[in-house]
Amino acid sequence: MLAGEVDVNTPPSGAAELAACFPRGELVVQPGAGHFPWLDAPADFTAVTGAFLARTGSPAPT
Repeated sequence: MLAGEVDVNTPPSGAAELAACFPRGELVVQPGAGHFPWLDAPADFTAVTGAFLARTGSPAPT
């Protein structure tokens, strides 16, 4: 799960509960971001998403 630090719709605490529902679930909190972290800090969002895809061996979208 990726949560924005200041997201009031899905706060990090709620996202942590969702991540805990999955055996290998994890949470990353994007500092300063709200409910749309890709708009609030696109470079940070891209870095976090890219790192996840690289770690899991998933292909990056084209």
